[in-house]
Amino acid sequence: MAGVLFGEACMTKVLDSLELLIKGLAGLCLASVLALMIAQVASRFLFNFSLAAASELSIYAMIWCVFLAAAVAFRHGDHIAMDFILNGLPKRLKLIFSIIVYLSVTLFLVIIVFKGYDLSLRAMKQVSTASGLPVGYISMAMPICSVLALIFMTEHAIKQLWVGANND
Repeated sequence: MAGVLFGEACMTKVLDSLELLIKGLAGLCLASVLALMIAQVASRFLFNFSLAAASELSIYAMIWCVFLAAAVAFRHGDHIAMDFILNGLPKRLKLIFSIIVYLSVTLFLVIIVFKGYDLSLRAMKQVSTASGLPVGYISMAMPICSVLALIFMTEHAIKQLWVGANND
């Protein structure tokens, strides 16, 4: 029992560190969006010059920010859910329904990982107009963050289902 608890504590510590890293990256992306937008507005008003790359890069940073934050939301079960149906069910049915939902979301994320990876590889040949970056770097947010979401959702599901199964 102590070995299981140690393993669980160790895994929680690793996932806490991963979450902190992801939150830092998402914050960096958001700060980049702010800095790029300020630079874009300042260049237009002060120098009568448009920084097309700033606008494009801010969109790309926002895409990464959203996908990173969405992965973290899976860890805490913070995504929007219509749980009024679930709350009205008996405990055993609620557990079965939760398992079906977790398996469905897992299937969806696995599809996003593989199809997103394929899309990203194909998009590496396409270069963005203003910044000159391969578009694959932007679309790579889908598979990478879906893998992170799978990791965090698995942890959340195990905790939720363990609690639900032990409360019967």
